[in-house]
Amino acid sequence: MIMLMLFIVVLLSSVLTSCVSQPPARPAESIAVAQPPRQRVDTESVLPWASDEPAVVVVNKACHTLKVYQYGRLTHTYPAVFGRKPGRKLHQGDRRTPLGLYAVIDKDPHSRWSRFMLIDYPSAEDRRRYRAALEAGDIPKRVGNPGPGGAIGIHGTDRESFNRAGINWTLGCVSLLSKDVKELDQLVSVGTFVYIHD
Repeated sequence: MIMLMLFIVVLLSSVLTSCVSQPPARPAESIAVAQPPRQRVDTESVLPWASDEPAVVVVNKACHTLKVYQYGRLTHTYPAVFGRKPGRKLHQGDRRTPLGLYAVIDKDPHSRWSRFMLIDYPSAEDRRRYRAALEAGDIPKRVGNPGPGGAIGIHGTDRESFNRAGINWTLGCVSLLSKDVKELDQLVSVGTFVYIHD
C-alpha cells in the first residue's frame, strides 16, 4: 500500500506541476532547427493511473483549485482556499495545509461548514517530518507539545466573501464554497484519494 501511494505521488508530481498545462520545453540543441509547432496537450484532463477509481481529488494550493477525476477523467474543478500561512503543515496550530497523498476517512454534515470530509492526516510521513523538525529545533519545544495536529479535511465556508476573493483563512483545512462542497460530497466517498500539492 505504501509503495502504491509513493508511486501515485511521483506520478502526480510529474503531471500536475502548474496551473496551466504547457507543452514540454524543447531541448537547447534543437532550438536552432526549424520544427513544426507542437500540439498543446492538456496533461491535467486525464490521470491514466486513476482509470479504475470512481473518484480522485487533486488539490493545487498554488492555483487555488480542487479537481475531481472520475475514472481518470477530469470532471469538476472548484475554487479552493487553504490555511492562513503558506508552506507544508508541520504541527498543530501552525495554520498551514498539509501536502501529500491522503484519503477521505469520514464524511458528515456540519452545522458551520455545510459538509466536512475528514482526511487521514497525519500520515506516517507527516509524523516523521514532525519528529525531525522538533529534533532540529524548527518547532518550539514546550510542555505538552501538541504534535503534528489532526482534524484536517475539506469543508464549506461561513466566509463566502473570503472564499470568492481567494483569501486563505482556514486553520489548515481545504475550504470550498458551500454549494461546491455539497456537490463534492455527492462525488466522493470514504476511501477516495486526496492529493494536495503546491
